[in-house]
Amino acid sequence: MGIDSSSFSSISNRYEGRFVRHRDYNNSLIIYDKKSDDSRNAQSQAATTDQKEVQLQHDLEEEEPVPYVVLVQGPPKVGKSMLIKSLVKFFTMHHLDNVRGPITVVSGKHRRLQFVECPNDVNGMIDAAKYADLVLFCIDASYGFEMETFEFFNLLQVHGFPNVIGVLSHLDKIKCDGQLKVTKQRLSRQFRNEIYGGAELFYLSRLDNGMYMDDEIHNLAMFISVMKFNPLSWQTAHPYVLVDHFEDVTSPERVQIDNTCDRNIVMYGYLRGSNFKRGTKVHIAGAGDFPVYGITSLADPCSLPIAAKMKGVNDKERLFYAPMSGLWGLLYDKDAEYVDELNDNDEVTRSEIEGFRAGTYLKLEVHDVPFEMTKNIDPNCPILVGGISLEDENVGYMQARLKRHSWHRKLLKTRDPIIVSAGWRRYQTRPIYAQEDGGNRLHRIDSTPEHTDCLAMFWGPLAPPDTGFVAVHNLAGNKAAFRISAMGVILDFTQAAEIVAKILKKCNQVGTPLQTFKKTAPIKDMFTSDLEIDWLKGAAIQTARARGNVEKAAKKKLVSELIRKGDQRREGIASCSFQHKISLCDKVFMRVWKQVSELKDSGDCTGQGMESVGELKDSLNKVDPARRQQTITQRRGVVFAEKKKNTGNRICKEYQCKRRPKECKELSEKEREFMLECRRRLRECKELSKKEREFSEPKGGWGKLNYIRIGH
Repeated sequence: MGIDSSSFSSISNRYEGRFVRHRDYNNSLIIYDKKSDDSRNAQSQAATTDQKEVQLQHDLEEEEPVPYVVLVQGPPKVGKSMLIKSLVKFFTMHHLDNVRGPITVVSGKHRRLQFVECPNDVNGMIDAAKYADLVLFCIDASYGFEMETFEFFNLLQVHGFPNVIGVLSHLDKIKCDGQLKVTKQRLSRQFRNEIYGGAELFYLSRLDNGMYMDDEIHNLAMFISVMKFNPLSWQTAHPYVLVDHFEDVTSPERVQIDNTCDRNIVMYGYLRGSNFKRGTKVHIAGAGDFPVYGITSLADPCSLPIAAKMKGVNDKERLFYAPMSGLWGLLYDKDAEYVDELNDNDEVTRSEIEGFRAGTYLKLEVHDVPFEMTKNIDPNCPILVGGISLEDENVGYMQARLKRHSWHRKLLKTRDPIIVSAGWRRYQTRPIYAQEDGGNRLHRIDSTPEHTDCLAMFWGPLAPPDTGFVAVHNLAGNKAAFRISAMGVILDFTQAAEIVAKILKKCNQVGTPLQTFKKTAPIKDMFTSDLEIDWLKGAAIQTARARGNVEKAAKKKLVSELIRKGDQRREGIASCSFQHKISLCDKVFMRVWKQVSELKDSGDCTGQGMESVGELKDSLNKVDPARRQQTITQRRGVVFAEKKKNTGNRICKEYQCKRRPKECKELSEKEREFMLECRRRLRECKELSKKEREFSEPKGGWGKLNYIRIGH
């Protein structure tokens, strides 16, 4: 049913400014208002804009994720600096002239990376293993694995194992395609078996205009940009700062008066781990513990794109931040302070209550630092500043389970100094090694076992149980065959000497007889008092001729008759019995267990460390003072023993095959004749055992080869 023309004018008048959309199934008009639709669109657009602003403001209020530390590790001249330059150029389109200190770049909308080149000295490697979130192991494919890779791998095992990626460089030195394929397969297999199972491996073939190939860097960079970082328990439980900028703010007049005076320094860096509260002491690696004189939150020098957009900062200027490499996002003055788009009072109140949150860019001021720190600072070795709690400030005795590294050539001797790295600290101590001897008694040993673990007791800054630690012999610049001496874990700690009191050492007490009788003799110089004799009553003693026992303290009347007055003491002479009469020239021995002395000697290791007894003796040797020094200047390669292929058992003259020689087509004519001769000799030999005389058909049939020994 349609609409006639007469009714159309009335409809148009009634619905002026409106439109007919369509007819429904009843042929009715669906009419809507254009003005109301425009208003609805405007409201919807306004709501969408408000929602975007709220979401953007919500993103800003959320904590910006702290930049992940990507550590590039490898031996010298393996391409570490070139790899960092190529990655920075990929992310920022900027070219770095040199790589010094941490380099922060924006790798995505919600992620920042901080590249650090790992130094090859022991101090730098120990500190780098504590703050790394991702490790790129650079390996020279033309040379193979080197000791630096495995030394750092052991450090990662102790201080928490982050994500690991292998990078093979210098592939262009391998000219043969077949050899290149075999080398890749061999190194990939060894890397996954010896370093980290299931790890990703990337290949860098050659350089193009001074950089690695774009497609190879693209694959590596994109993998790093999307990979998941697993937080480490020690890092998330403690606040720490990786310093990317360092200033000496000591008064010039004070330095002019005394050039060796303690210095006041200012350090900048991102706060990582947990919140940092005011009043917390910090440990500067290699320098010691210091109170924080002043702490201030600064504007982020390398903000994420969303935060930079809201703060009105040019994104191109905030792509990366490398102050030690000469590329600055902001210049900081020691008197300047930068605070958030938040209220000053709110910021102060929040920092007082919950501390500075992780991800904040901080300015730390520390006073009275030794001048050697500012004198010997190296931009290639970043400074690690770790927050310590009240419990970490205490020192005491610690009991640990320790095992000497199998690659370390020398055994570790008791009371020889070692450098221990536990928590943020590294310090030098002189441990005592012991083994459990049944019950609660611990037997002191002179050196660590060769293939098993042992207990170690030492004095130092307390670390909680289950904390891993690593021990090195010294921090000298010369490279030994393998610099990691031992690894272990803390079992218990206390400030009292209870742990040391359990350690007993076996020693011999020696005495001489005053006079000999038939089967008894008074023994002198073995005990210090009659009370000690009563305590050791019944103890076993022996001489070169006989064995015996301690009976009791000798009578004073007998002692006064045997010795003259005033010559010797009258106490400590024991009456002992023997199997038979002994001689006056015999030495009497008694094995006893004695407690070891206390070991309160440790300290922060700022130099190369103390020398052991053997090294001190070598220094006094005028003929060859460096006899025991293991100085290696060339590259330290690692050779793996490849598994030999099983070629099967070979037939020799001493073995006989239980297989019919006529049916064996693989054997030659001489081998078949030899096997027939062996069968004949086997039947004729009457002195063979029953098992050897048996020559029946095996259960599995004649198709199996079995060998038995032939007796002659």
